Amino acid sequence: MKKTSILAITALIMLLSAGQVFAHPPKSPAISWDKASETLTVTAEHSVNDPQKHYILTLTVFEGNKQLLLKQYDRQGDAGTFSDSVILKGLKPGSPVRVQLVCNIMGSVESEITIP
Repeated sequence: MKKTSILAITALIMLLSAGQVFAHPPKSPAISWDKASETLTVTAEHSVNDPQKHYILTLTVFEGNKQLLLKQYDRQGDAGTFSDSVILKGLKPGSPVRVQLVCNIMGSVESEITIP
């Protein structure tokens, strides 16, 4: 009885943690700036099996250390790639912009661009 209970608990722990094995942070973020429309476009690799359950949770944009935008998502539009564009009015040439992407299961990635 004791041995069966230990095996059952071990199996349950392994089952619950199995999702963590397949989880991974986004990678290779690319940022582009369109001066005419004042639009920042962010794209990153984030291959998932089910974009409804495993997705980029937040996109945060900073100018220097000041947070300009926090956008939250509840799914990923494509199973291989995250991509979104946001309008950021008033950024001046030379402004350092940092983008952070956070996965809803595990990990995050950051990238920077200087506004041309």
